[in-house]
Amino acid sequence: MCFPPLVGREKERQQLRTAAVPGSLVLLSGAAGSGKTRLVRELPGAVDATVLTGYCPSRDEPFPFAPVIEALRRAAIPGGLSPLCGALHPLMPEHAERLPPPPPPTGSPAAEHHRTYRALTELLDSLGPTVLVLEDVHAIDPATRDLLYYLAPRLPAHLCLVLTYRPEELPRAFPVHALAARTPPGTPHHELALAPLNPRDLFALASRLLDAAPCGATDPRTAPADPAAETAAPPPAPDGSGAGVTAEDAERLHAWTGGLALAAVETLHHLACARAATGPGAGPAVPEEPPVPPTLRDWFLERLHALDRDTRHLVRAACVLEAPAADDVLARVADLGPSRAEKALSRACQLGLLRPAGPAALEVRTPLLRRVCHDSLPLGKHRHLHRAALTALSRGPAPPHARLARHAREAGLVEEWTDHAERAADQALSQGEDATAVTLLRDALTRHTLPAGRRCDLALKLGRAALTGISAQHTITLLRDVLATPGLPAPSRGELRMELGLLLLNQAAQGRTARSELVRAAAELTSRPDLAARAMCALAVPRSTPDPVDTHRRWMEQAVSAAHRSKDPAVAHSVSVNQATLLAQIGDPAAWTAALPDPGSPHVRPTPEALLRRREFARASLNLADAAVMLGHYERADHHLTDAATWSIASDVPYIRESAQALRLILDWQRGHWAGLDEEAERHLGPARLAHLHAVAAELTLVRSALALAQGDPAGARSHLALLEPAPGDDPAAPDPDHAVPVRAFAAGLLARLAIARGDPGEAWSRVEDLVSLVASKGVWVWAADLVPGMEALVPAGRGAEAQDLCARFRAGLRGAGAPAAAAALGRFEAALARHRGQGDRALHLYAETASAYRAMQRPYDAAQVREAAAHTRLDRSGGRSEEEGVAGLRAALEEYTALGAAWDAARVRRALRAHGVVAAPADGGGPRDPRLSPREGEIAALAGRGSTNREIAALLHLSPRTVETHVANALAKLGLRSRRDLASPPGRDHGGGVAAGSG
Repeated sequence: MCFPPLVGREKERQQLRTAAVPGSLVLLSGAAGSGKTRLVRELPGAVDATVLTGYCPSRDEPFPFAPVIEALRRAAIPGGLSPLCGALHPLMPEHAERLPPPPPPTGSPAAEHHRTYRALTELLDSLGPTVLVLEDVHAIDPATRDLLYYLAPRLPAHLCLVLTYRPEELPRAFPVHALAARTPPGTPHHELALAPLNPRDLFALASRLLDAAPCGATDPRTAPADPAAETAAPPPAPDGSGAGVTAEDAERLHAWTGGLALAAVETLHHLACARAATGPGAGPAVPEEPPVPPTLRDWFLERLHALDRDTRHLVRAACVLEAPAADDVLARVADLGPSRAEKALSRACQLGLLRPAGPAALEVRTPLLRRVCHDSLPLGKHRHLHRAALTALSRGPAPPHARLARHAREAGLVEEWTDHAERAADQALSQGEDATAVTLLRDALTRHTLPAGRRCDLALKLGRAALTGISAQHTITLLRDVLATPGLPAPSRGELRMELGLLLLNQAAQGRTARSELVRAAAELTSRPDLAARAMCALAVPRSTPDPVDTHRRWMEQAVSAAHRSKDPAVAHSVSVNQATLLAQIGDPAAWTAALPDPGSPHVRPTPEALLRRREFARASLNLADAAVMLGHYERADHHLTDAATWSIASDVPYIRESAQALRLILDWQRGHWAGLDEEAERHLGPARLAHLHAVAAELTLVRSALALAQGDPAGARSHLALLEPAPGDDPAAPDPDHAVPVRAFAAGLLARLAIARGDPGEAWSRVEDLVSLVASKGVWVWAADLVPGMEALVPAGRGAEAQDLCARFRAGLRGAGAPAAAAALGRFEAALARHRGQGDRALHLYAETASAYRAMQRPYDAAQVREAAAHTRLDRSGGRSEEEGVAGLRAALEEYTALGAAWDAARVRRALRAHGVVAAPADGGGPRDPRLSPREGEIAALAGRGSTNREIAALLHLSPRTVETHVANALAKLGLRSRRDLASPPGRDHGGGVAAGSG
């Protein structure tokens, strides 16, 4: 086992160094593995004395004086000892040449012992300033114990005695604290106790060990201590991360090990070795259940095997039960009578193996101990204990079916396993704990001998439970497998297909495949109007399928009729939610007054029926918020997002919570609240679970793409957008997501802007053409707002007539719709067309109206873009006043872009101003600029230092690549640097000529 950096023990280290003075007694206590040995290892070099260390071996028949003799083996025996010390020849033959001749035998064992005590006392006194450390004196042999009783009243003036021990294992025959009372009057004595490490300590430890040299580069078990290097662990970073380690990693490590230093060190060392071999993985630095290193496993097993039989059986029972259990349950599982169980419980608690968990229950101290103990059970004992647990827990009035399912499975009782798993899932669903139900049902469906009918029933429940979760791919695969079962009745097949379609639609974002399944489900469920209504109302919500909006309305009419026939209030609630969603998605103002399920009061525990209404209300709130964000009703979006958060529970309905978070970040983007937005979006994208929630991941990625483009990183924007496109070689079993039209439109609009910046209007139009056709065929023109950059590109592409016709269709499609965002985008399109036709006054009027609309929506970035376009319209005219007004408009747009941090747009405006003889200084990016560089050189050097190529910088700043090349060369020469890679230092840091330039 390895000696780690010393963290979390600074106070005790100082106390030990202060206490370890000649003529003193120091008692250091701590549980097994708490780090006592690591702490006393700090003494050499820290005290002005020789440090001798010996260990008390754990043996049934220990060697007499074992720790003292071991310590003295490394001592420098002085000359001039009295003949008395010759009595030590039998104990210390390796020092025979330094000891006086052996004295004649006394003939009395008591006299021999007394002579040995005197000889050892004299020898210790002769060594000069010495610290004698005796480790693990809870396992002290009788001879050494008696020696300490003899030594304490005669403690040599040059000797400091340090004793370490485990208080839970200290025998009654050796009350170690009584030694202090035996020392001479005035003798200093100190008592130090080591508590478990806290999460902050473990954060520092993990940061050091997981960022250490590759595993095996040095042997930490034999490397000499380096107090300067090891004792000062780094404090946590302000953002709670370091060396890839987060505060959450530290919390997980603390929960797993209970703060036991040895367990934490060995776990981290094992993880560090795995990192060195395979590289850091995508998951957390410390997983929820880390692998158990063999060294740590064997250390725990050695402790367990040293227990008496009853205590060992009781600890095993607690490990099998896993959850806190009452004393009588533990006794029954361990098969112990009341008297024996009471003694075993007392011993297990005393040794720190069990701990109280409430007023009348006990549990295993750490999950790590439970895992080691449980995994070490032989198969026969494993099944026997789980059967005993199944029997013991079944006796109560409210059997815990989830726990019973686990015990039945582990005991090999497959029928009981399935029964209890289904009952537990039913309980979880009735209480709104869908994630728990999914886990139970997935587990039950792994049984290979499950009858077909039972398999179908469980799969249906799983499909319903998975609808509110995040990762649905496993459930989708399972439902498809069950659908392939021959002989399924049509209603069962239809219900399975409906659940599959809903999962494909909501979680997997595979709209076209989902539509096919839902249409077939509706046909197969003619005898079940309650289920048919759910399939039909899902088909009624507009998606990326080519169905016109009238088709969606007809599906909704059929769903309403089926819900009425079903006479089921829950079905009526589901249909009403989707009806409001349909209206909102097509921009119908009636959506905001549609009747929704009553969620009740948040302060009242809901009945199962009320819980369903709350779920439907939360779903409605999320759907309406999504539509409000797309339409431009941002105050409504805020209101509905608050409702969605209020009436959903993150652990039970993670889909709603994650989706709502993404919508809030989109709102921040639209409103120009960009400070820290990219970091927040990246943080929400971090959890691996979002890899399965495609719609949310896409929205977060779009926020990062839009920010990267606006802030001057078009290459970064393209790399983010590439994540949303199909990748070659993707798994055919998991098709690429078919994202919603507004999501695809957002991405297409960004790609169109990039193409326009490259001077390629044809590509810009091609980026949006298919989506424009889809929007037109469906008749849902409120989805077209983000497509306008590509539509406008038809004009410079020489296709003005097509643009005019498209604009007319856009205008007609918005008639009667309440869609401020699409209406403002239409105004921009109409203004661009008026400018193209030479109708400057009309264009300016339309731009003014559009800018006002964007400001009313609180969309400052769009308002600045419109102001810029209006300024160019004025500059189209010849004449002094128009040019002045145009330049003033560009200056105003530049100010707005600069305030937002829209460096890409600001650079474009500065170029336009230069073309009109106005020089606007580049923005300083908020950081200090190296005084050796001009503003332009500093701006270009900062971009080059971030990794941008000359061509990318030229496109961003609207310069020629040759000009950029010249500025980079000048910056390198002025700063004395060899390569543009050297420009990558953080702002303000001088690395022999480093740059600290603004990014402009």
